[in-house]
Amino acid sequence: MKKKLIFILTLFISQFSIAQDNPSLGSWYVYNGFYQLNPKWELFFESQVRTYEFASDAQSFFVRPFLSYSVDKNLQIGLSQEYHSNWTEPFDGQSKINSSEYRTTLQVISKQAFGRVHLQHRYRYELRSIEGDFKTRARYRLQFGIPLTSKVMEKGVIFTTFGNEVLVDVTPSAQLNQNRAYAMLGYQLTPTLNLQSGYMYLSKNGHPNEHRFQLFITQKLKFYKEG
Repeated sequence: MKKKLIFILTLFISQFSIAQDNPSLGSWYVYNGFYQLNPKWELFFESQVRTYEFASDAQSFFVRPFLSYSVDKNLQIGLSQEYHSNWTEPFDGQSKINSSEYRTTLQVISKQAFGRVHLQHRYRYELRSIEGDFKTRARYRLQFGIPLTSKVMEKGVIFTTFGNEVLVDVTPSAQLNQNRAYAMLGYQLTPTLNLQSGYMYLSKNGHPNEHRFQLFITQKLKFYKEG
């Protein structure tokens, strides 16, 4: 247990050191809450703070609640109504500009398992209202989760998560929006709580590419009794 905690602490320190050496490295700080209401219905709540620098210069803040229904153990559909607040990156002393976005998202998640490797496909279709301008976007994410120190996810396990997401604008014109590739290491603190830290590279169409440190807190709770 002590060795595992030292490992995670070393991971966070190393990520912080990288950030200090790379002033262009921004950050995503994320809370993911999975609240199981009954065997079929789940409330998922996500909140993020994104920054242009490691711990300052706000880029965006949003809340994303999903109400999801499990068709079976490997297939889930969901719907969200989101609020996003975004700031432009200041250049040459210019003031930052804030914009608001209201988004409705349809989501489908399918899961597969191959031994200790857990594979997830996530499909999203977004209806976006940005300062009165209406747009739509499609997204596909492929993600792998692998427990490293045990065959199953349980308290005290070190695990890795990595994947790639493609985002494509549908309207007003069809074009590639961006690609997100990421890799993280995590530690299962309790049966219901884990921490993950890692790196994401965003390749953006028509905008400078971004390097991002990521810190995730993920919580999974049940609000019903089984049996």
